[in-house]
Amino acid sequence: MLLLLFNFLHVGVMLDMPCGRHCSAEVENQWLGVSLSRRQQDGLVLACGHRWKNVYFTKKEDLNKLPHGVCYKLESDLNQSSPLIPCYRDHENKFGNDFASCQAGISNDLIVMGAPGTLYWTGSVFVHNISSQITSAYLDDNVVLYGSYLGYSVSAGHFLHPNSTEVVGGAPQYGQTGRVRVNTICFFSFAPFSQLGSYFGGTVCAVDLNTDGLSDLLVGAPMFSTVREEGRVYIYMNQGQANMKEMEFTLAGRDSYAARFGESITSLGDIDDDGYPDVAVGAPQEDDLHGAIYIYNGRKTGLGQYFSQRIAGSALGSAFKMFGQSVSGGIDVDGNGYPDVAVGAFLSDSAVVLRTRAVVVVEAMILLPPSVNRTHALCTENGQPAICLKTSVCFHGALKGLSHICVPHAEILYNLTADVKHIEGLQSRFFFNTNGTELSNATAGSIKTRHGHMTCVTHLAFLRRDIRDIFTPIHFELQYELGEHNVVRDNSKSFPPLRPMLQRGEEYSNLLTNKTVFTRYCAWANCSTNLQVTHRDMPYVALGEGKTILLNVTLSNAGDAAFLPMLHLRYPSNLYFIKVLDAEEKYVSCKIAEEEKRSVGLDCSVGNLFFNTLAKVYT
Repeated sequence: MLLLLFNFLHVGVMLDMPCGRHCSAEVENQWLGVSLSRRQQDGLVLACGHRWKNVYFTKKEDLNKLPHGVCYKLESDLNQSSPLIPCYRDHENKFGNDFASCQAGISNDLIVMGAPGTLYWTGSVFVHNISSQITSAYLDDNVVLYGSYLGYSVSAGHFLHPNSTEVVGGAPQYGQTGRVRVNTICFFSFAPFSQLGSYFGGTVCAVDLNTDGLSDLLVGAPMFSTVREEGRVYIYMNQGQANMKEMEFTLAGRDSYAARFGESITSLGDIDDDGYPDVAVGAPQEDDLHGAIYIYNGRKTGLGQYFSQRIAGSALGSAFKMFGQSVSGGIDVDGNGYPDVAVGAFLSDSAVVLRTRAVVVVEAMILLPPSVNRTHALCTENGQPAICLKTSVCFHGALKGLSHICVPHAEILYNLTADVKHIEGLQSRFFFNTNGTELSNATAGSIKTRHGHMTCVTHLAFLRRDIRDIFTPIHFELQYELGEHNVVRDNSKSFPPLRPMLQRGEEYSNLLTNKTVFTRYCAWANCSTNLQVTHRDMPYVALGEGKTILLNVTLSNAGDAAFLPMLHLRYPSNLYFIKVLDAEEKYVSCKIAEEEKRSVGLDCSVGNLFFNTLAKVYT
């Protein structure tokens, strides 16, 4: 991602705007912009200031100011705005009573507004219908306790059915532990959650993590503490009909001291192009109030437990403070086909736009023959017949977004390694002749792939001479990365181009392996050998009859070829081995076997690596 600072757009606030028969606006210190959202379909923007006050009765009767809160509805061109004051009621003049101090607009999503100050801070949620211009309030003081702050956070999603819309409201002060309510469906307690003062429900985010058509729910508890206010985010997967199941893990970022991780949560859209929406979580007080945001990637099972990217406010070239207090996503500001991310750092009076780089999705393959025939030399190496293995490396690219930066193809850099799982202590059985002299089991290269096309390159791996292991499969390993690209600015765009990146994630790895085996020709089931040992019958040997003893042994194979056959001979310790007659002609090599530093016999290898069917050797 790349940093880009945006200029501020100041929304014109009408000091003399009409707000009702018994209404007089006080806009000073209203905290306009405490929440901000944009509807993707038509670009409608809602900017709220929850500390907007009605001072009509203060001027007339010297009563308390009434913090109704206000939201400004702006058209997509940001030039026309109209206020929404859902808490206003004619003749309502008592602070704390009903909706008089409801502070609407502390959070919003679509045209859903939270009003946590309603009815002595019991709280409520307003939903404004743009078509009918009707505003409805969700309030149930029989279920919600006084002082719960219902509506401190709000969201909306499809919890019952893909075609229905339900409203979510957080009540972080409920019972001093916090709860979340989805419309009038249920009031989640989310057992076993029970930590006091954690502000569970301080943030809520409805998002379909696994793309099953039903909204799942992320709930922030930014004041959750193991030492002090590290913060947590809880994930609830929708099993159908708003049956929410808590995942076995929570999100914690870096679990930093006083970070308040979970102070903001937002759906970013699919920024890594894997088909699942991704999520950003803010930790605005992390790193001594510099702040940070964490990116978590959606997947088929829900959400990954570990963040894929951490973006710190202190690493962006400016001394940002409270970076991550607010985060917004889902809008493609540069037109490259990927949604970008906006992050607020209000203690620095700044907002940052992080642009998403185009993602190159690469499918790679290693193509190998099913087996290697060690008896057929099909290649030449340094002018001599050689046994080789043709290895093809293939790449298929999906290059969404590269046309935006005028890149017709993607360059892939790769490293190919042969026989990566050979027996420890033995050298690799295959090598690449890269420059005619050096024998290495690794080679490197580059290849250019176009969108939707398969591109391959072939390498010859040569078999070393006199290898002894022909049982272990031959594993090849391929590792690849995206090469450098000379990006070109598109004249129709005002943003500088960004270099693309290779897709990462649980289902996408830039490391893969494949294997083949040595050919075996077998006549018996399961390639069974049948080694038989015979010798001239000698019932006994009398010591003192002679100085040397000649032992005649015959080894024969009545089954399939035997590889690396061994003949083990044991004799008394007062006998001493001299030699094997005609050992070189018979391919017999023996070494003395010892136990407790005493000679106890011989271990002999027979044949040149393998012992063929019906073969015999006399020793």
